[in-house]
Amino acid sequence: MMRSWLVADTDADGWAAALDGIDHCFAHRRDFASLMGRAAGTRTKLFVAEGDGCKAVCPIAERSYRGATDVFTPYGFSGFAGTGDLSQLPDAWRAFAQGQGYVAGYIMQHPLAMPGRIADAWPEMSDAGRTLYCVDLTVDEEERLRALSSKKRAQRLRKWLEAASIETDQARLADAFVRLYPDLMSRRGAGSVYRFSDDILRDLVRLPDTVLVGVCDAAGEVTSVAQMGIAPACGEYLFVAAGETSSGDGDGLLWLGLRALADRGAPACNLGGGITEGDGLSDFKRRLGGEPVPIPVLRQIFDAPRYQALCATAGCDPDKTDFFPAYYR
Repeated sequence: MMRSWLVADTDADGWAAALDGIDHCFAHRRDFASLMGRAAGTRTKLFVAEGDGCKAVCPIAERSYRGATDVFTPYGFSGFAGTGDLSQLPDAWRAFAQGQGYVAGYIMQHPLAMPGRIADAWPEMSDAGRTLYCVDLTVDEEERLRALSSKKRAQRLRKWLEAASIETDQARLADAFVRLYPDLMSRRGAGSVYRFSDDILRDLVRLPDTVLVGVCDAAGEVTSVAQMGIAPACGEYLFVAAGETSSGDGDGLLWLGLRALADRGAPACNLGGGITEGDGLSDFKRRLGGEPVPIPVLRQIFDAPRYQALCATAGCDPDKTDFFPAYYR
């Protein structure tokens, strides 16, 4: 049997102890998970299940609809990570969720953190219909350049790297990130989930185990910054901030991020996916050498009668929408 409990995002020692010995990703880290919860107006907690020689973790957040609580993974790619024989984890998670009174759960799983063979023991695990693009950083930079989508693209990138005015000062890059990020989100018409307050942005660039990379224009002004996160399972491309004059820096900026992660020993980098599946952003990450990896997801109903009642109250047919939980549609 596995015993289960929650660790609050205010318990730094408890969270660190829970992650100890587990190959996890950046979004499993307390500082990031807590900050993203704060940005969304929720509190992030860490679900922990432990048994004889095995342990699993998963950041979760709760939300309420008409007095009913469901559970989901907060912003970022995390899901379940663990070590040892986790064949009992599905039962432990369901028993915990039902004990908490959750109606439903939506857990998006980072494919590079998923414990081995867990999908075989978890029949509800399915394809989210979304794709991540991951770059192998265990090969050297020349081999990664050869893996780009075309020789012409590799040649352009080499020339950009030779000519770019690269900024490495972390304090200067942090200031530029906070200044440039809101305008970029406005120009892109980004959704509310990506629009952070200045306080959140300032805390974001101070997170441990992150590195900022950026470039300057001819006048020495920082025009674009990318933030990368570092964790045992893989590195992550987190956020970008750029001015209107930064056009053409995209490939090079991300390449600098890959280089920074490789220098710090990250085995791979998750570039993320597109805003919608198969869009231009997805294509950009694929052309940069990212290998497509499907995102697994758990869509679970823990209290079927209440779930059906909530759907009826919301006026939706759960069999006619892919949205989950359907009553939020």
